[in-house]
Formats: sequence, C-alpha cells, structure tokens
Amino acid sequence: MSTSLQVAFGKFVSVRFGAEAWSKLLHDSALNASMDLASAGNRGDALALLLMATARVTSEQSAAVLEELGAFLAGQLLSRYRERIDPAWTTIDLVAFASRALALWFARNETAHLPAMRCIRTGERAMRIVYASRRRLCPLIRGLIFGAAQRRGETLVWTEERCLLKGASFCEILVELQGRAPAA
Repeated sequence: MSTSLQVAFGKFVSVRFGAEAWSKLLHDSALNASMDLASAGNRGDALALLLMATARVTSEQSAAVLEELGAFLAGQLLSRYRERIDPAWTTIDLVAFASRALALWFARNETAHLPAMRCIRTGERAMRIVYASRRRLCPLIRGLIFGAAQRRGETLVWTEERCLLKGASFCEILVELQGRAPAA
C-alpha cells in the first residue's frame, strides 16, 4: 500500500469510524501502527487485510466501505490536483484523463497483480469502463467516480453490465452524465 493511500485510508477511518478505530484496525488486521504498510509484502495484500479488518470491526460490508473510501479519496484527489484539472471538464472528462495517467503510472511502476482498466468514451457525456483485478476493487472505482461527480455538482447514471463481485471475470460499466449543477 502506498504511503499516500495509507495516510488517506487512516484519515477516512478516523473520520468515518472514530479516532481509535485506525489503531484497532491495524491491530485486528495483524499489522501494527509502527509498521510501514508499503513494505508489507504485496501492496494490495496490506489493503486487503485492512479492508477485512474494517468489515470485522465495524460490521460494515467491505464493498460499502470501499465505496465510501473511494468517495473520500475523490475529495482528497480533487483537492490535491485542482490546479491540473480544467474546470470545464465533466466527471466523464476527468475519468478519461485519470485513466490515461494511471495507465502511464502503472507502466512505469511495474508491480505484481496490476489491475486492467480501460475507459472508452461512447459519447460526449458517456463512457464504458472495463475493469479486471484479482483484488476486485470495483466498489472503490464506483466511489471515486460518484464522489468526484458529487463534489462537481453532477448527476451520473451507473449501469453495471458485468461485475467481478457477482461472479463475472471482469466488470463492465456504463457511466452517463445526466446533469450538471449551474456554476456558482
């Protein structure tokens, strides 16, 4: 798990579940607070351990926690990269740009078990997302996209044609921009 994701996950857990929850999750997940999660073997394994611990400690479903985490991260990312984001972009434009940037990052940072994700524009206000990963983090993607749309005052329609969590070998999602709040 990258250090920035670790910090963001810790902030999310503290805000959503309380200040003591992060330490409890680290303990329950067999990781300890002094351990650098980025060096905990496979990065995704540390995230998986924390997500399982979150589900146990909070009695929340992992998918729901992942989606909430995605929405939280969307706010963090939009704030961090606001100078690189064209205000005229819709969430669809933003996802298209981000998917190209992630593909370049994954190509430079060879790690095991990279997710496969393609975002294909199907119109000015729509795209098809195809995603596959052994980690099955599709709720995180949904949270990121809906979180970004919410912060940008947009309404999206999300249609899952296939989903890893429902037994498919990959996710296939249609996302369409329905509306945008008037600029203030």
